[in-house]
Amino acid sequence: MLPTAEPTPTPTGDAPPRATVIALHDRGQAGRLSRLATQALLAEVELSPKPGLVDPVSCGAHDDMDAETFRASITAIAPWFPVLHETGRAGHRDAPSRFLQRLRRPGMGCEDAMFAATRGVNTHKGAVFAFGLLLGCAGRLAAGGLPVTARSLTDLAARMARPLVEVELPAVECPGTYGEAAFVEHRMAGARGEAAGGYASVRRHALPAYRAVLEATGDDRRAMLQALLVLMATTDDTTLVKDGSLDGLRHVQRSARDLLDAGGVRAPDALTRLHRLDVDLTRRRLSPGGCADLLAVTHLLAHLPSGAD
Repeated sequence: MLPTAEPTPTPTGDAPPRATVIALHDRGQAGRLSRLATQALLAEVELSPKPGLVDPVSCGAHDDMDAETFRASITAIAPWFPVLHETGRAGHRDAPSRFLQRLRRPGMGCEDAMFAATRGVNTHKGAVFAFGLLLGCAGRLAAGGLPVTARSLTDLAARMARPLVEVELPAVECPGTYGEAAFVEHRMAGARGEAAGGYASVRRHALPAYRAVLEATGDDRRAMLQALLVLMATTDDTTLVKDGSLDGLRHVQRSARDLLDAGGVRAPDALTRLHRLDVDLTRRRLSPGGCADLLAVTHLLAHLPSGAD
């Protein structure tokens, strides 16, 4: 029998019981969406050149992680994806606050697995939040007999995540993360705001950019790089808001807009420009990690039916 309650993760980040994972993968949709989520994370880390970010040839602005760290992290967190889907299915009648609370336990188990695999390095905390919510919402839709499309999934995520920005963030007094500090000091809602907004930066900007380049060139790498530039130009990435300053964020946004104005990935010297920006952001220690998470979300949504516009 399939479990209907959340697994209780151990502090060491042990994966869910093997039999549970195999059974959940046999459920069809849970397995398919979990594979798409895993493929999206792999596509993001393997993409190069990504300014300031880790890829197979550069550690970007980081000195504590490389591409192999990310691959190990993905291997560790992927077994939790079908569990998150099933947890959302089990909570399909929950009110939003209760639904979020239900997802937190497997979400923390997934995060613990990441830290165990990376020896304490934060590679995918933002992605665990985004994919945990989206997979949970997919399970909720499935339990109600509703189709899982890019539109239905992001619309439901917005409804479920609303308490995070209406209740949780305003209650923060002592910020513990860059995102919380950015909200307290600048009223930027970060990853929570992206979710509560139905990932509008992805649906309205990154996804159309990805599809346009893919249709024109048939080159998935170029499409992903264009989507990344669009996200860097348009998103208030709170991982770039450091020590209360917006300078790093604004620099990244301006630099990405300059590349897009020059033709983006369709410019003859696009890769040279991207490499130069990578050197610049690496020197400034600026890594648009929030945009990287949203790029993975873009990849996931691009492989689902679009749904109603």
